[in-house]
Amino acid sequence: MYFKNIVGQNFAKRYFLNSISKNRINHAYIFEGIDGIGKKLFARELSKILINTNNLEYSPDYIDISSNENSSIKIEKIRDLQKDIIVKPHSNYKIYLIDEADKLTEQAQNALLKTLEEPPSYIVFILITSNKEKILDTIKSRCELIKFLSISPRDMKTYFENMNFNEEKIDIAISFSKGSIKKALEFLNEQTNKNEISFYDLREKTKEYIDVLFEKDLFNISSIIDDILSYKNSIYDFLDIFLSYFVDSMTLKENIDKSIIVNVDKLTFIRNISKKISYSQMTKIIDIIEITKKKLKCNCNFNITISVMFFNIYEVIK
Repeated sequence: MYFKNIVGQNFAKRYFLNSISKNRINHAYIFEGIDGIGKKLFARELSKILINTNNLEYSPDYIDISSNENSSIKIEKIRDLQKDIIVKPHSNYKIYLIDEADKLTEQAQNALLKTLEEPPSYIVFILITSNKEKILDTIKSRCELIKFLSISPRDMKTYFENMNFNEEKIDIAISFSKGSIKKALEFLNEQTNKNEISFYDLREKTKEYIDVLFEKDLFNISSIIDDILSYKNSIYDFLDIFLSYFVDSMTLKENIDKSIIVNVDKLTFIRNISKKISYSQMTKIIDIIEITKKKLKCNCNFNITISVMFFNIYEVIK
């Protein structure tokens, strides 16, 4: 059974099963979607099918071109590819997988473009990315774009059900994972460096910070800001948790379907929030947190951005 190890991704499965059955394999694909949803695993499974092997590592017809962590893919790797590409495969195809293709330098992309324009008939390129906007339009125009979707909560629940994790923790991890199995596993395994805080401890800390905000004491709010600066590496997790408490409180206040509440284990806490502030105030706070996330992604000053967020929220609830 093809793609039996792939969670979700029914469109991609149907697309390639149809392509394989009709012998219509394109020379270049872009697999695009968030991290941790199985893009590379799918690419490897597809490669096994096309070159008819269960051991890709031993096949000369499968070449994995990946960046080193936090580094770019330079033109030298593409030049090596161009030298190798003229060597005919042992099977029907020769597959070049470029993981994190958005890390290709502009020079590397331009070099790759020349190869994409007139590749040998046996070549298949698979470019994997979570940010296709960083890939040149001229490259994208020569590739078939395959959109990989976030994994549904139901599929993730099935994936985790035979693993030795607490069920409540699984539900919380899924809620905060944004459909990424990789992200959910990070939450469940809680593998943090000694200078970082675990996801579940961060949830508790965030509750404490919200309590301090509602005390409306500016001195104590300033101390929160100093505290958060030590969690800089986890700031997006913190902001997602922070946001979720207010979104959940809005859900309770408006009597919307409670099954969509993320923090199912904190109902008393979020119910208290919903009693303390109005719907309008919640909306303003949610907007403030969302704006903060955007500012940080645009590399605005971390200390100032976090400080402004807290003092703006203080102004809303005082």
